[in-house]
Amino acid sequence: MNPITVAIFDVNEKAILAGPQNKSARVLYAIFKAQPDIKTLIVTSKIIRQNKLEGVDVFVVPGGGNVLVQQWMLGIRGRKIIRDFVRKGGGYFGICSGAFLATNARFGWLALVDVKLHDMKHQNRGGGLINVKLNPDTANAILSPKWINNPLRPMLYWQGPLMRLSTASELTQAKRKQGFGIINEIASFGCVIEPEDAKDEKIRFPEYFSDEHMTGYTACISTTFGKGRVFISSPHLEHPEDNQNMIPEIIHWTAQKGTSLECS
Repeated sequence: MNPITVAIFDVNEKAILAGPQNKSARVLYAIFKAQPDIKTLIVTSKIIRQNKLEGVDVFVVPGGGNVLVQQWMLGIRGRKIIRDFVRKGGGYFGICSGAFLATNARFGWLALVDVKLHDMKHQNRGGGLINVKLNPDTANAILSPKWINNPLRPMLYWQGPLMRLSTASELTQAKRKQGFGIINEIASFGCVIEPEDAKDEKIRFPEYFSDEHMTGYTACISTTFGKGRVFISSPHLEHPEDNQNMIPEIIHWTAQKGTSLECS
Protein backbone atom coordinates (compact mmCIF):
# COMPACT_ATOMS: atom_id res chain seq x y z
CA MET A 1 0.00 0.00 0.00
CA ASN A 2 1.26 3.46 -0.86
CA PRO A 3 1.91 5.63 2.19
CA ILE A 4 -0.44 8.44 3.12
CA THR A 5 1.25 11.81 2.64
CA VAL A 6 0.37 14.29 5.37
CA ALA A 7 1.28 17.98 5.15
CA ILE A 8 1.47 19.89 8.44
CA PHE A 9 0.92 23.63 8.03
CA ASP A 10 3.59 25.76 9.70
CA VAL A 11 3.23 29.53 9.97
CA ASN A 12 7.00 29.78 10.37
CA GLU A 13 8.30 30.49 6.87
CA LYS A 14 11.41 28.34 7.51
CA ALA A 15 9.21 25.23 7.92
CA ILE A 16 11.01 24.02 11.04
CA LEU A 17 8.06 23.86 13.48
CA ALA A 18 9.88 26.39 15.66
CA GLY A 19 8.46 28.45 18.49
CA PRO A 20 6.05 27.76 21.36
CA GLN A 21 3.04 28.32 19.11
CA ASN A 22 3.93 25.10 17.30
CA LYS A 23 3.95 22.70 20.27
CA SER A 24 0.87 20.96 18.87
CA ALA A 25 2.54 20.65 15.47
CA ARG A 26 5.67 19.07 16.94
CA VAL A 27 3.63 16.44 18.79
CA LEU A 28 1.61 15.65 15.66
CA TYR A 29 4.81 15.41 13.66
CA ALA A 30 6.20 12.84 16.12
CA ILE A 31 2.95 10.83 16.00
CA PHE A 32 2.97 10.71 12.20
CA LYS A 33 6.69 9.90 11.97
CA ALA A 34 6.10 6.83 14.15
CA GLN A 35 3.62 5.44 11.61
CA PRO A 36 5.24 3.33 8.86
CA ASP A 37 2.43 4.09 6.40
CA ILE A 38 2.43 7.87 6.86
CA LYS A 39 4.84 10.20 5.09
CA THR A 40 5.06 13.61 6.74
CA LEU A 41 5.83 16.98 5.17
CA ILE A 42 6.01 20.44 6.71
CA VAL A 43 4.52 23.12 4.47
CA THR A 44 4.47 26.88 4.71
CA SER A 45 2.10 29.24 2.96
CA LYS A 46 4.81 29.86 0.36
CA ILE A 47 5.18 26.13 -0.33
CA ILE A 48 1.40 25.77 -0.60
CA ARG A 49 1.21 28.57 -3.16
CA GLN A 50 4.09 27.08 -5.13
CA ASN A 51 3.08 23.41 -5.39
CA LYS A 52 -0.67 23.54 -4.61
CA LEU A 53 -0.34 20.53 -2.24
CA GLU A 54 0.60 18.28 -5.12
CA GLY A 55 1.02 14.67 -3.94
CA VAL A 56 -0.54 15.38 -0.52
CA ASP A 57 -3.38 13.22 0.84
CA VAL A 58 -4.24 15.10 4.06
CA PHE A 59 -3.62 18.74 4.98
CA VAL A 60 -3.21 19.23 8.75
CA VAL A 61 -3.61 22.49 10.65
CA PRO A 62 -2.45 21.94 14.24
CA GLY A 63 -3.59 23.77 17.32
CA GLY A 64 -1.59 26.08 19.50
CA GLY A 65 -1.65 28.95 17.02
CA ASN A 66 -3.69 32.01 16.20
CA VAL A 67 -6.36 31.44 13.57
CA LEU A 68 -6.10 35.04 12.35
CA VAL A 69 -2.34 34.59 11.80
CA GLN A 70 -2.98 31.32 9.95
CA GLN A 71 -5.61 33.04 7.80
CA TRP A 72 -3.32 35.97 7.07
CA MET A 73 -0.30 33.80 6.24
CA LEU A 74 -2.28 31.68 3.78
CA GLY A 75 -3.75 34.70 2.04
CA ILE A 76 -6.57 34.57 -0.48
CA ARG A 77 -4.64 32.38 -2.90
CA GLY A 78 -3.48 29.90 -0.25
CA ARG A 79 -7.00 29.50 1.12
CA LYS A 80 -8.37 28.89 -2.37
CA ILE A 81 -5.72 26.22 -2.99
CA ILE A 82 -6.73 24.40 0.19
CA ARG A 83 -10.44 24.61 -0.62
CA ASP A 84 -9.82 23.28 -4.14
CA PHE A 85 -7.57 20.54 -2.72
CA VAL A 86 -10.33 19.28 -0.42
CA ARG A 87 -13.10 19.78 -2.96
CA LYS A 88 -11.24 17.50 -5.39
CA GLY A 89 -10.81 14.71 -2.82
CA GLY A 90 -8.09 15.76 -0.38
CA GLY A 91 -8.43 15.40 3.38
CA TYR A 92 -8.38 18.10 6.05
CA PHE A 93 -7.61 17.55 9.74
CA GLY A 94 -7.73 20.56 12.08
CA ILE A 95 -7.25 20.91 15.83
CA CYS A 96 -8.30 23.94 17.92
CA SER A 97 -7.24 26.94 15.79
CA GLY A 98 -7.19 24.54 12.83
CA ALA A 99 -10.81 23.70 13.61
CA PHE A 100 -11.77 27.38 13.67
CA LEU A 101 -10.02 27.93 10.34
CA ALA A 102 -12.02 25.15 8.64
CA THR A 103 -15.41 26.72 9.40
CA ASN A 104 -17.40 29.42 7.64
CA ALA A 105 -18.05 31.31 10.90
CA ARG A 106 -15.89 34.27 9.88
CA PHE A 107 -15.12 35.91 6.56
CA GLY A 108 -11.74 34.80 5.24
CA TRP A 109 -11.71 31.38 6.89
CA LEU A 110 -11.64 28.23 4.74
CA ALA A 111 -15.40 27.56 4.79
CA LEU A 112 -15.04 23.79 4.48
CA VAL A 113 -17.58 23.26 7.26
CA ASP A 114 -20.98 24.92 7.57
CA VAL A 115 -21.34 25.17 11.35
CA LYS A 116 -22.32 27.80 13.91
CA LEU A 117 -19.97 28.62 16.78
CA HIS A 118 -21.32 29.23 20.28
CA ASP A 119 -20.36 32.14 22.54
CA MET A 120 -17.54 33.70 20.56
CA LYS A 121 -17.90 36.73 22.84
CA HIS A 122 -16.26 34.77 25.67
CA GLN A 123 -13.95 32.66 23.52
CA ASN A 124 -10.91 33.78 25.52
CA ARG A 125 -11.85 31.36 28.30
CA GLY A 126 -8.59 29.53 28.96
CA GLY A 127 -8.87 25.80 29.44
CA GLY A 128 -7.61 22.61 30.99
CA LEU A 129 -8.62 18.96 31.06
CA ILE A 130 -12.24 18.23 30.16
CA ASN A 131 -14.20 15.04 29.58
CA VAL A 132 -15.07 14.47 25.93
CA LYS A 133 -17.66 11.82 25.09
CA LEU A 134 -17.48 9.94 21.80
CA ASN A 135 -20.73 9.24 19.95
CA PRO A 136 -20.58 5.50 19.05
CA ASP A 137 -23.17 5.88 16.29
CA THR A 138 -20.86 8.10 14.25
CA ALA A 139 -17.39 7.54 15.69
CA ASN A 140 -17.43 3.82 14.88
CA ALA A 141 -17.02 4.61 11.18
CA ILE A 142 -13.69 6.32 11.91
CA LEU A 143 -12.29 4.92 15.15
CA SER A 144 -11.57 1.35 16.21
CA PRO A 145 -13.61 -0.45 18.93
CA LYS A 146 -11.02 0.17 21.65
CA TRP A 147 -12.02 3.85 21.60
CA ILE A 148 -15.75 3.27 21.14
CA ASN A 149 -15.84 0.84 24.08
CA ASN A 150 -14.40 3.53 26.36
CA PRO A 151 -16.16 6.62 25.01
CA LEU A 152 -15.46 9.07 27.86
CA ARG A 153 -11.98 10.50 27.29
CA PRO A 154 -10.12 13.28 29.15
CA MET A 155 -8.72 15.77 26.63
CA LEU A 156 -6.92 19.09 26.78
CA TYR A 157 -9.11 22.04 25.83
CA TRP A 158 -7.59 25.45 25.19
CA GLN A 159 -10.03 27.99 23.77
CA GLY A 160 -11.13 25.89 20.82
CA PRO A 161 -14.52 26.39 19.13
CA LEU A 162 -17.78 25.33 20.76
CA MET A 163 -19.78 24.09 17.81
CA ARG A 164 -23.57 24.04 17.42
CA LEU A 165 -24.98 21.67 14.87
CA SER A 166 -28.09 22.43 12.86
CA THR A 167 -31.18 20.38 13.64
CA ALA A 168 -31.91 20.08 9.91
CA SER A 169 -31.39 16.51 8.71
CA GLU A 170 -30.92 17.43 5.05
CA LEU A 171 -28.77 19.92 3.21
CA THR A 172 -30.34 22.58 1.08
CA GLN A 173 -29.57 22.48 -2.62
CA ALA A 174 -27.65 25.73 -2.28
CA LYS A 175 -25.40 24.28 0.44
CA ARG A 176 -24.76 21.16 -1.64
CA LYS A 177 -23.76 23.31 -4.61
CA GLN A 178 -21.23 25.08 -2.38
CA GLY A 179 -19.71 21.69 -1.55
CA PHE A 180 -20.88 21.25 2.03
CA GLY A 181 -21.74 17.78 3.33
CA ILE A 182 -23.81 16.49 6.23
CA ILE A 183 -22.07 17.02 9.57
CA ASN A 184 -21.63 14.14 12.00
CA GLU A 185 -21.05 14.84 15.68
CA ILE A 186 -18.19 12.54 16.64
CA ALA A 187 -17.85 13.79 20.22
CA SER A 188 -19.35 16.31 22.63
CA PHE A 189 -18.05 18.14 25.69
CA GLY A 190 -18.74 16.80 29.17
CA CYS A 191 -17.66 17.92 32.62
CA VAL A 192 -14.58 19.98 33.36
CA ILE A 193 -11.94 17.88 35.12
CA GLU A 194 -9.14 20.28 35.95
CA PRO A 195 -8.87 23.93 34.86
CA GLU A 196 -5.39 25.24 34.17
CA ASP A 197 -4.07 28.27 36.02
CA ALA A 198 -5.85 31.26 34.49
CA LYS A 199 -3.66 34.04 35.97
CA ASP A 200 -2.37 34.88 32.52
CA GLU A 201 -3.64 38.41 31.85
CA LYS A 202 -4.52 37.42 28.30
CA ILE A 203 -7.21 35.06 29.59
CA ARG A 204 -10.19 37.34 30.08
CA PHE A 205 -13.04 34.91 30.80
CA PRO A 206 -11.74 31.89 32.80
CA GLU A 207 -15.17 31.45 34.40
CA TYR A 208 -16.52 30.41 31.00
CA PHE A 209 -14.40 27.25 31.04
CA SER A 210 -17.05 25.47 33.08
CA ASP A 211 -19.73 22.78 32.94
CA GLU A 212 -22.41 25.45 32.74
CA HIS A 213 -21.02 27.05 29.61
CA MET A 214 -19.54 24.05 27.77
CA THR A 215 -21.30 20.78 28.54
CA GLY A 216 -23.21 19.34 25.61
CA TYR A 217 -21.67 21.40 22.84
CA THR A 218 -20.01 19.62 19.94
CA ALA A 219 -16.30 18.93 20.38
CA CYS A 220 -15.39 16.94 17.24
CA ILE A 221 -17.11 16.60 13.88
CA SER A 222 -16.63 14.82 10.58
CA THR A 223 -18.06 15.90 7.26
CA THR A 224 -17.32 16.16 3.58
CA PHE A 225 -16.51 19.09 1.33
CA GLY A 226 -16.91 18.25 -2.31
CA LYS A 227 -15.16 14.91 -2.79
CA GLY A 228 -12.90 15.39 0.24
CA ARG A 229 -13.25 14.52 3.90
CA VAL A 230 -12.89 16.87 6.86
CA PHE A 231 -12.33 16.13 10.56
CA ILE A 232 -12.04 18.96 13.05
CA SER A 233 -11.54 18.83 16.80
CA SER A 234 -11.94 21.66 19.28
CA PRO A 235 -9.95 19.90 22.05
CA HIS A 236 -6.34 18.82 21.57
CA LEU A 237 -6.58 15.14 20.65
CA GLU A 238 -2.83 14.83 21.13
CA HIS A 239 -3.11 15.49 24.88
CA PRO A 240 -3.09 13.48 27.09
CA GLU A 241 -0.79 10.94 25.46
CA ASP A 242 -3.31 8.11 25.95
CA ASN A 243 -5.43 9.55 23.13
CA GLN A 244 -2.69 9.92 20.54
CA ASN A 245 -3.30 6.65 18.70
CA MET A 246 -6.71 7.98 17.66
CA ILE A 247 -5.02 10.46 15.35
CA PRO A 248 -3.57 8.01 12.77
CA GLU A 249 -7.02 6.39 12.53
CA ILE A 250 -8.55 9.79 11.78
CA ILE A 251 -5.86 10.45 9.19
CA HIS A 252 -6.69 7.16 7.44
CA TRP A 253 -10.34 8.19 7.33
CA THR A 254 -9.65 11.68 5.98
CA ALA A 255 -7.32 10.17 3.37
CA GLN A 256 -10.14 7.81 2.37
CA LYS A 257 -7.98 4.78 3.01
CA GLY A 258 -9.12 2.03 5.33
CA THR A 259 -12.56 3.16 6.56
CA SER A 260 -15.79 4.59 5.17
CA LEU A 261 -18.42 7.01 6.38
CA GLU A 262 -21.51 8.30 4.59
CA CYS A 263 -21.46 12.05 5.06
CA SER A 264 -23.33 13.46 2.14
